[in-house]
Formats: sequence, C-alpha cells, structure tokens
Amino acid sequence: MGISTGNLAYHYKNKDVIIEEAFQKMEAERDEILSGVQQIPSLDKIYKQNKLFTRLGKKYLFMYIDTAHILRNYPKIAKLHRAYMQKTIEYVKGTLEYSVGSGNMRPEKVEGEYDRLAHAMWMIMTFWLNQLEIRDKTCTLEEEEQLEFTIWDMIYPKLTRKGIENYRKVFAEAQKIITG
Repeated sequence: MGISTGNLAYHYKNKDVIIEEAFQKMEAERDEILSGVQQIPSLDKIYKQNKLFTRLGKKYLFMYIDTAHILRNYPKIAKLHRAYMQKTIEYVKGTLEYSVGSGNMRPEKVEGEYDRLAHAMWMIMTFWLNQLEIRDKTCTLEEEEQLEFTIWDMIYPKLTRKGIENYRKVFAEAQKIITG
C-alpha cells in the first residue's frame, strides 16, 4: 500500500478499520465504474468496463483473495460485501436485459436463463484473480484478455445478428488499440 506499519498503526485504530476503509474505497471506485455505463450500456462500454473491473480487482487483490476470511472474521464488512456482490449481480442482469431490449441479445429461451448467466459472469469476474493465485500465476495482460474472452464466450451465443455486428466492431476497434 506504500505506507509503513508504524504509519498505518498511527492513522488507524485497528485492522478492522483498515479493511473497512479499503472496502469502502473499493466500493466507491466500483460505483464510479458502474455509473459510466448504466445510462446506455452498449457493448463497447461493457467491454471497456470489464477492463476497469479487472484493474479494480488487481488494486484490491487482498479483498478478493481473502474474501472467505474477511467474511468470516469481519461481520460488518461481510454485510457490506454481500450487498456489494448482490448489487454487482443485479447490475450485470440489468445490462443483459438492456442488451435484449436494444436488440443486441436474444430474449431468454428458458425463464431465469439470464439470472443464471449474470450470476455465472459475476463469479468469473470475482474469482478470476483467485484462480490465478491458486495456480501460482500473476495477472498479466494476457490473463486479463483471457478473462474478457471467457466473459464474451458466455455472451456471444446469445447475441443477435445486430449484437454480433456490434461485437465485431468493438473487438476490431480494440485490436487497433492493442496493435497500435
């Protein structure tokens, strides 16, 4: 974090306060990312948002890697974190619904299909960094791209023709940026 243990102890009463403040900062940054997409969540904005979420996860890695420990040992944070997780799942579901409404995705074939998809997407986004840690890998640019492709692989089969055209535009533009 760029601060000495003594300085940390001077500014914060205990570890609970440190974790709570870090969580609140992470949540504020997440809300800022979400606010940039909520009005019109185009495929382009969703693509860019996923990159920002990955960076946020890397910045607050300890909150993701130690989620179970934090939830068990910090009841106040557990309550906030559970609300945070639910809000994120609801946001993903809302984005899917908007994509259906805008003609980029087909309607559900089976009731609850997009609820389950939103939950699965949340799990992958949330625990991607954990699986890297377990596999003794670091989150390189290539790993970030794998996360993005994994999410898009779940969405692509549900895209309409219009959605596929927009998907191709987004990734063509992204390729231009990556290759310079």
